[in-house]
Amino acid sequence: MRTMDIILIIVGTALLLFTVTMTVTFFIRGAIPDTLCTCVFAALGGECGVMGWIKTAKERNRKEDDDDNG
Repeated sequence: MRTMDIILIIVGTALLLFTVTMTVTFFIRGAIPDTLCTCVFAALGGECGVMGWIKTAKERNRKEDDDDNG
């Protein structure tokens, strides 16, 4: 497995666990910490966005190298 694959698994697992925890919190307390939810989803979404940007940059560089060599 590659590093990005592992990070995506961690992010997906963290989001799933966080969502389940917030759902349970909502049923127990009747509310959830909105700021925490916003920050968690923004941080993990930002991580995925950065990884997408890195992947795109790597693919672009690989294509340019292929074009230069052949």
